[in-house]
Amino acid sequence: MEFSKPSEKHKFLERLVGEWLFTKTMGSEDYDHTDPAKAWTESVRSLGGLWFIAEGSGPMQDGTRTTMIMTLGYDPRSESYVGTWVGSMMDKLWIYKGWVEPDGQTLTLESEGPSFDDPTKTDIYRDVIQFLDDDRRTFSGSVRQADGTFKTFMSSECKRVG
Repeated sequence: MEFSKPSEKHKFLERLVGEWLFTKTMGSEDYDHTDPAKAWTESVRSLGGLWFIAEGSGPMQDGTRTTMIMTLGYDPRSESYVGTWVGSMMDKLWIYKGWVEPDGQTLTLESEGPSFDDPTKTDIYRDVIQFLDDDRRTFSGSVRQADGTFKTFMSSECKRVG
């Protein structure tokens, strides 16, 4: 078996490596990134340039601290970005499959998960990472509606701090 080597596709993910501070978040009017008790942070590292692991943490609305872990890579066989997401607030393992948009700055990741309206059904979700520049990016989550459009239910901005 021949060992894998990072490709041009992995370079997009390499941009995530570092320490990040979420500076804005939709739906949390009292969010204060300067208050360590309220701030969301994320640390992203590379495993050999093939896989990228992002560990984020911060407080939920009720003040409970939570941790999330995202893994991302590129699968040349399926010609898509792949990964997973888990969070300490839920028992669902989210499986990603995605692509970089034509703008070259936006990674769209799709996954299937429990419906907001009926937990016995599933919906298609999208998490989107968009680079504004090398040190600023956004992250948003949306769910597919009956008409095929996607409705955003969360969004954040973050900046590189290390």
